[in-house]
Amino acid sequence: MLEIVDARFEDADAIARIHAASWKATYRGIMLDDYLDSGVDGERASYWREAMADERYPIVKLAQANDDIIGFVALHDDPEDEGYDYTIEHLHLMPDALGLGLGRALMGAAAQSVKQCGGANVCLWVFEDNAAAIGFYERLGGVTDAHGTDIMADKPDRRIVWQDVSVLIETCEAKT
Repeated sequence: MLEIVDARFEDADAIARIHAASWKATYRGIMLDDYLDSGVDGERASYWREAMADERYPIVKLAQANDDIIGFVALHDDPEDEGYDYTIEHLHLMPDALGLGLGRALMGAAAQSVKQCGGANVCLWVFEDNAAAIGFYERLGGVTDAHGTDIMADKPDRRIVWQDVSVLIETCEAKT
């Protein structure tokens, strides 16, 4: 049974495992292979322990199936994304969980949380080379409004936005 729940500090290591596994499966050729092969696991574990301890992300939702955490979404209010109430910083699934509707469920839960927190809109950044993710976000009604370069990977990326989270919620619910 799939369940979307709020993350707790104790979930940091599980979030880090999902994050590292997702990057290894998705970002070959985008991020350095050496980093993906030998550095990402420890770096993501440290990152998520610190991020959960200092509550860097006011919204973190987990996808659980039979009590196993298999995906997550994390959002923050980023002053660099002026004009947007929240930025979806991370949406990651275990590679074997792709195509099951979990990304859509997490996006819908994230949008509902944004709305409950008084937010009206949301954005995210995605690598230009990640065509599958771009297609997914566009199917959910996201529209590109800016292009840039990712600091960590030094690769082109784009900002995809939803000006009205209510529309994102409806789109996610309609696709179930």
